[in-house]
Amino acid sequence: MSFREKYSRIARHYETLEKPLDRFFCPLRKKAVSFVKGKTLEVGVGVGKTLRYYPNGVELCAVDAVPEVIEIAREKARRLNLNVCFEVADVEKLPFPDGSFDTVLSSFVFCTVPNPERGMREIFRVLKPGGRAIFLEHTKSDSVLLNYLFLLPLKLPLRLLLDDDPLRKTHKLVSKHFEIEREERYYRGIVRLIVARKPVGSKTFKAPSP
Repeated sequence: MSFREKYSRIARHYETLEKPLDRFFCPLRKKAVSFVKGKTLEVGVGVGKTLRYYPNGVELCAVDAVPEVIEIAREKARRLNLNVCFEVADVEKLPFPDGSFDTVLSSFVFCTVPNPERGMREIFRVLKPGGRAIFLEHTKSDSVLLNYLFLLPLKLPLRLLLDDDPLRKTHKLVSKHFEIEREERYYRGIVRLIVARKPVGSKTFKAPSP
């Protein structure tokens, strides 16, 4: 079963399942959105947990690979009176021209992306030169002890339930493609907030073939 099928099955229960973590993660979502400027794309918007933090009037497009969660996010945006363009799309193959956005936001997405390198290249591609990429992500901890005693035991059940890998080094992948402006570590690096730039004058990766 693919991650799309797994998330579609739990879509209507996702917020309830994640509610115990909201007190830890929602303040970080709010902080991540505070760095957004200009025409913005949010990849992997899910059920729209970040939407309430966007200011009215922001030019926002949001995508997710799971139609069921897009519908929930669309309902939420309507209640918040936010004008958002929603599309069902995969971060590995974004349906936008090169250099379309001033900002791209990814919030707890890359732990489930099947091909994170391809997804990162797509974010790079759709950003304008000098544009900002913001990542709030689960990552491998700076603590070897935490990795072995906490994250490693979680890897198998999370993989089976959601195709989630809590030991990914997404922060290393970001630094491979972007210029890092700031990196904030939370819970010994289990969660990181990274603000990065696409270098001015950088070459754009070609979009993946159909």
